[in-house]
Amino acid sequence: MAKQIVLALIAALVFATAPLAADSGRNGGVVFHFYGAEDCPPCMAFKRDGLPAVEAAAATAGFRIEVNIIERTRDVPSDGAYGQSDTLLRSIAGQLRAVYPPIFFVTKNGVLHSLHDHDWRAALASAAEAAG
Repeated sequence: MAKQIVLALIAALVFATAPLAADSGRNGGVVFHFYGAEDCPPCMAFKRDGLPAVEAAAATAGFRIEVNIIERTRDVPSDGAYGQSDTLLRSIAGQLRAVYPPIFFVTKNGVLHSLHDHDWRAALASAAEAAG
Protein backbone atom coordinates (compact mmCIF):
# COMPACT_ATOMS: atom_id res chain seq x y z
CA MET A 1 0.00 0.00 0.00
CA ALA A 2 2.81 2.42 0.88
CA LYS A 3 4.51 1.65 -2.43
CA GLN A 4 1.30 2.57 -4.31
CA ILE A 5 1.05 5.87 -2.42
CA VAL A 6 4.68 6.74 -3.27
CA LEU A 7 4.10 5.89 -6.95
CA ALA A 8 0.92 7.98 -6.97
CA LEU A 9 2.79 10.93 -5.46
CA ILE A 10 5.57 10.61 -8.03
CA ALA A 11 3.04 10.46 -10.87
CA ALA A 12 1.23 13.51 -9.49
CA LEU A 13 4.52 15.40 -9.31
CA VAL A 14 5.42 14.48 -12.89
CA PHE A 15 2.04 15.59 -14.22
CA ALA A 16 2.08 18.78 -12.16
CA THR A 17 5.45 19.85 -13.58
CA ALA A 18 4.82 18.73 -17.17
CA PRO A 19 3.35 22.07 -18.33
CA LEU A 20 6.40 23.89 -16.96
CA ALA A 21 8.77 21.58 -18.76
CA ALA A 22 6.84 21.90 -22.01
CA ASP A 23 6.82 25.69 -21.76
CA SER A 24 10.54 25.94 -21.05
CA GLY A 25 11.23 23.64 -23.99
CA ARG A 26 9.20 25.76 -26.38
CA ASN A 27 12.04 28.19 -26.98
CA GLY A 28 15.03 26.03 -26.13
CA GLY A 29 15.85 28.25 -23.15
CA VAL A 30 16.46 31.42 -25.17
CA VAL A 31 16.96 34.56 -23.09
CA PHE A 32 17.46 38.18 -24.22
CA HIS A 33 19.70 39.88 -21.63
CA PHE A 34 19.85 43.61 -20.94
CA TYR A 35 22.35 45.05 -18.49
CA GLY A 36 22.02 48.74 -17.70
CA ALA A 37 22.25 51.47 -15.09
CA GLU A 38 19.79 54.11 -13.97
CA ASP A 39 22.31 56.93 -14.56
CA CYS A 40 22.97 55.75 -18.13
CA PRO A 41 20.85 57.78 -20.62
CA PRO A 42 21.08 55.18 -23.42
CA CYS A 43 20.02 52.46 -20.94
CA MET A 44 16.98 54.38 -19.78
CA ALA A 45 16.11 55.30 -23.39
CA PHE A 46 16.15 51.60 -24.28
CA LYS A 47 14.06 50.73 -21.22
CA ARG A 48 11.51 53.38 -22.20
CA ASP A 49 11.49 53.03 -26.00
CA GLY A 50 13.05 49.68 -26.97
CA LEU A 51 12.03 47.31 -24.20
CA PRO A 52 8.33 47.35 -25.18
CA ALA A 53 9.30 46.17 -28.69
CA VAL A 54 11.44 43.40 -27.21
CA GLU A 55 8.59 42.36 -24.89
CA ALA A 56 6.17 42.19 -27.83
CA ALA A 57 8.62 40.08 -29.85
CA ALA A 58 9.27 37.80 -26.86
CA ALA A 59 5.55 37.17 -26.48
CA THR A 60 5.34 36.16 -30.14
CA ALA A 61 8.63 34.27 -30.56
CA GLY A 62 8.66 32.68 -27.12
CA PHE A 63 11.94 33.82 -25.60
CA ARG A 64 12.45 35.25 -22.11
CA ILE A 65 13.84 38.65 -21.14
CA GLU A 66 16.22 39.31 -18.27
CA VAL A 67 16.48 42.99 -17.28
CA ASN A 68 19.40 43.78 -14.99
CA ILE A 69 19.63 47.42 -13.94
CA ILE A 70 21.85 48.85 -11.23
CA GLU A 71 21.77 52.37 -9.84
CA ARG A 72 25.14 53.75 -10.96
CA THR A 73 27.31 53.07 -13.99
CA ARG A 74 30.44 53.59 -11.89
CA ASP A 75 29.57 50.40 -9.97
CA VAL A 76 29.83 48.18 -13.07
CA PRO A 77 33.50 47.24 -12.49
CA SER A 78 32.72 46.05 -8.96
CA ASP A 79 32.35 42.29 -8.67
CA GLY A 80 28.79 41.45 -7.70
CA ALA A 81 27.34 44.80 -8.82
CA TYR A 82 24.53 43.05 -10.69
CA GLY A 83 23.72 40.61 -7.90
CA GLN A 84 22.96 37.03 -8.95
CA SER A 85 23.18 37.90 -12.66
CA ASP A 86 26.66 39.40 -12.23
CA THR A 87 28.46 36.08 -12.72
CA LEU A 88 26.98 35.66 -16.18
CA LEU A 89 28.02 39.17 -17.21
CA ARG A 90 31.55 38.67 -15.87
CA SER A 91 31.87 35.40 -17.76
CA ILE A 92 31.41 37.18 -21.11
CA ALA A 93 33.05 40.50 -20.21
CA GLY A 94 36.29 39.62 -21.97
CA GLN A 95 34.41 39.32 -25.27
CA LEU A 96 32.77 42.76 -25.00
CA ARG A 97 34.12 45.73 -26.94
CA ALA A 98 32.80 48.07 -24.24
CA VAL A 99 32.17 46.94 -20.69
CA TYR A 100 29.81 49.76 -19.77
CA PRO A 101 26.07 49.56 -20.26
CA PRO A 102 23.91 49.16 -22.08
CA ILE A 103 24.95 45.60 -22.81
CA PHE A 104 22.80 43.17 -24.78
CA PHE A 105 23.38 39.48 -25.40
CA VAL A 106 21.42 36.27 -25.95
CA THR A 107 21.82 32.93 -24.22
CA LYS A 108 20.40 29.59 -25.24
CA ASN A 109 20.15 26.81 -22.66
CA GLY A 110 22.38 28.86 -20.35
CA VAL A 111 25.20 29.25 -22.89
CA LEU A 112 26.15 32.44 -24.72
CA HIS A 113 24.47 32.37 -28.13
CA SER A 114 25.31 35.85 -29.41
CA LEU A 115 26.85 39.04 -28.05
CA HIS A 116 25.74 42.49 -29.23
CA ASP A 117 27.41 45.09 -26.99
CA HIS A 118 25.16 48.19 -27.34
CA ASP A 119 23.00 46.98 -30.27
CA TRP A 120 19.65 45.87 -28.84
CA ARG A 121 18.08 45.44 -32.28
CA ALA A 122 20.72 42.88 -33.25
CA ALA A 123 20.17 41.08 -29.93
CA LEU A 124 16.42 41.07 -30.56
CA ALA A 125 16.88 39.59 -34.04
CA SER A 126 19.20 36.93 -32.64
CA ALA A 127 16.80 36.00 -29.81
CA ALA A 128 13.87 35.72 -32.22
CA GLU A 129 15.92 33.57 -34.60
CA ALA A 130 17.21 31.34 -31.80
CA ALA A 131 13.72 30.87 -30.37
CA GLY A 132 12.34 30.25 -33.74
